[in-house]
Amino acid sequence: MPADLTELTEPTDLAEITGAHGARGTHGTAAVQLHGVGKTFGHGPAAVNALKGIDLTVADGEFVCLLGASGCGKSTLLNLLAGLDDATAGTVSVGAARPSFMFQEAALMPWLTAQRNVELPLRLAGHGRAARARRAEELLSLVRLEGVGAKRPHELSGGMRQRVSLARALAAATGLGAGDPGSDTTGLLLMDEPFAALDAITRDVLQGELLRVWRATGTTIVFVTHDVREAVRLAERVVLLSSRPGTVVREWEIPADGHGAEQQAQLHDDITGRLRQVITSHAA
Repeated sequence: MPADLTELTEPTDLAEITGAHGARGTHGTAAVQLHGVGKTFGHGPAAVNALKGIDLTVADGEFVCLLGASGCGKSTLLNLLAGLDDATAGTVSVGAARPSFMFQEAALMPWLTAQRNVELPLRLAGHGRAARARRAEELLSLVRLEGVGAKRPHELSGGMRQRVSLARALAAATGLGAGDPGSDTTGLLLMDEPFAALDAITRDVLQGELLRVWRATGTTIVFVTHDVREAVRLAERVVLLSSRPGTVVREWEIPADGHGAEQQAQLHDDITGRLRQVITSHAA
């Protein structure tokens, strides 16, 4: 089981935030740019202000975790990035042609095999049977599900279903890969607490697998969670949102090298403390 946790330190200045880490140091383009983004549901006295003044840039190939308490607007922000909803203020710019979504539930088609589920976005994009079958096999192999393509979802464990869901999301984001001239081969993967419903051991395994897949594909990932430990393990950058209306409170940079358990613990405690402050101030 992969256990490649990275050493964590808190950023000291803007240069460290934007240039010190691998993804931000080697990729010059932005996959996601948000400027002054707000989202309000409804009108008048009953209106709910979900997001306010969000400024956020995610570099091409970066792994960012959005962290916050329940109801702070994390999922709403993902919906804006996916184009499932429109902002009521500010601008949302997404560089990927086809951002894809992965949810807490696998949401697989129960009547389709694992391979056919992975092929589905490729089929909807108009790719031929042979090409999409090859790509589905590649992606199932990438998530370590060789030999299960013919099985249907009810024949798979919860963790295996989430791996199929991940392979399908990658197919949606990257098309046929480097050989598909119409695709954004780096892709943008939006993940809304995809491991929250799994048991602790399976969740730990899939977190390690996600890191491996991300490093192998260079896919840009925006990952929503309320679990500080999960955010610390996975992210290159952790972005803390305030309680409603959600806005960026603070960001933490995670360097690419090192394995300092003490610094990991310190950062975990720091983020947890700030999250508790956010929750307490909202409750008051």
